[in-house]
Amino acid sequence: MIDRDAVIRKEKDLDGYFEAGAKPRDLWGVGLEYERFGVLRGSSLPVPFEGPASVEALIGRLVRERGWTPTEEAGRLLGARLGDTRLTLEPGCQLELSGGVHRDLESMRAELAAFLDAVESFSRPAGIAWLGVGMQPFAPLETIPWIPKRRYAIMRDYLPTRGARGHIMMKQTACIQANLDYSSENDAMDKLRTALGISPLVTAIFANSPLTEGRPNGSLSRRAWAWRDTDPDRCGLLPFAYRDGAGFADYLAWSLDVPMFFVARGDGYHPARGVTFRQFIRQGFEGTRPTLDDFELHLTTLFPEVRLKRYLEMRGADSCDPAAAMALAALWKGVLYDDAARRQAWTLVRDWSFEERVALLDAVCSLGPDAPLPRGRTSRGPAPRAGEMAGEILGLARAGLAALGAAEESIWIERFERRLRRDGGCPARRILASWEKPAGRDRDRLVEDLSRDTLPAND
Repeated sequence: MIDRDAVIRKEKDLDGYFEAGAKPRDLWGVGLEYERFGVLRGSSLPVPFEGPASVEALIGRLVRERGWTPTEEAGRLLGARLGDTRLTLEPGCQLELSGGVHRDLESMRAELAAFLDAVESFSRPAGIAWLGVGMQPFAPLETIPWIPKRRYAIMRDYLPTRGARGHIMMKQTACIQANLDYSSENDAMDKLRTALGISPLVTAIFANSPLTEGRPNGSLSRRAWAWRDTDPDRCGLLPFAYRDGAGFADYLAWSLDVPMFFVARGDGYHPARGVTFRQFIRQGFEGTRPTLDDFELHLTTLFPEVRLKRYLEMRGADSCDPAAAMALAALWKGVLYDDAARRQAWTLVRDWSFEERVALLDAVCSLGPDAPLPRGRTSRGPAPRAGEMAGEILGLARAGLAALGAAEESIWIERFERRLRRDGGCPARRILASWEKPAGRDRDRLVEDLSRDTLPAND
């Protein structure tokens, strides 16, 4: 494996990069990333980046009054850190928890609760509410501020050359992400394949973005819809991952041929103008040669539904309330960390063609749990729905947690299952049902509903 400061002179220098992320099973953990939108109570306007009631002011108070360490760029506050807990910002001022690695979900719950409390203690007096929803439900795209982060300025210019929804993705969407470990190449690729296989089903039951600009948008997961036309080079499903024998070399080869957004040198980001990382290795870029830092930065700009770094990132869920975020972490832990649950989950989806997988993901954007599944080769009658198979996945997750000796963590899944039965299969249905009631279009009431951040104990 190449040294961190050494120049990468050939593709083979990156051999062993992903292998270095392998961990023994007894060191596996789970991480959570959780994004929400800020709005001003009483007006539902988006929270600005700067000013008295702003994300920059919030971060400043965490730094001054709670001892958080600031993250700055060109003198502007763009995040903060307290221990392993990081607060980061997405392009449209979405506030994100980037959590630490947890051996158990009670530890994760405690971190999430502390984060929510810290944010709320300064937000509520300032008249700010944070909404757990996958699409900014009120503000038109052009009214949402950009944060002054250099890399986002380059992405803002580049993505419209690749798809029609890049700015929507950047400023109007929010997600929940669960991060998990692997023990070997075979283990990582099996988890990657399984996670990609069931990811559309997870998207279906976590669909929670049915409103845009204050009215129904025709989708249950508008967030997933936005990603479908952002950049085909770096987004979506990965066809090579479903093949028997796929390995780290396949993911590496794919990543090397995705055009870079930028090259970072010193305090600056320089647009890469469509240069791939493979070309960067072979030809250099503006007189510079790549290092491991460049490669790792490039990996953060790849956006498949499941992303491989030195751990796995499951990226397919709309933002919801905090208890749903815990349910997502429990789901992925139970399915991917228990070998039997993982095998059974893959068995459910292994016979679909890649084209059928893509069609399902497209259908899930609009129909959520009602999206029809690909038909079996000999099936007759109506096609089963995504929500039905997702229910089987939730059952496998509960069984997996029990097999891991963490049966008590199933409470998050059980609570989420009860909500799905009550809400019509996904959280978006509850929003739409409320919308149809006479008082349902009261923005102030909807803000309070979507900003619920209560997080019950794991008991």
